[in-house]
Amino acid sequence: MTRRSSATLDTPLGTMLIEASESGLTRITWSTDSPAASGSADSEGHLKACREWVRAYFAGKPARAPTLDLSMLTPFQADVVNSLQSIAPSGTVVSYADLASAAGRPGASRAVGTVMATQPWPLLVPCHRVVRADGRIGNYSACEGEATKEWLLSHEGNRISEGRLIR
Repeated sequence: MTRRSSATLDTPLGTMLIEASESGLTRITWSTDSPAASGSADSEGHLKACREWVRAYFAGKPARAPTLDLSMLTPFQADVVNSLQSIAPSGTVVSYADLASAAGRPGASRAVGTVMATQPWPLLVPCHRVVRADGRIGNYSACEGEATKEWLLSHEGNRISEGRLIR
């Protein structure tokens, strides 16, 4: 049985709930849920690393990304998550189609959109950096939806007007 830990963290956009297994983070989301009991030292270490990363992100400072527990993902989902983390650093955006190609599945942009909408690590897996090919920022399912996506993209130095990136 895997021992899990969870904690909360206040951010400029609201309280985040962080959950970790001994293998890495299993979830981070904006939530008012209370954390569960503490787990192992390994899972607590993953929570600490995540808290440090989130604080650095909102302070505009670089930090080492915490380890994610990808065990609940399909191979395609893991490819999309890993590809996004490698091709979309802070301040950049990528289209759903480009992310599908980077994940080795050209033409699977709708499936990529589904992965982005359902992956359990918004912010850490920067789904807010995935936009439509026409420059519209697209949907966002975390926190306050599209307004949160706009805030995050602006925080990273992108300019947005009327739901569209200004290049």
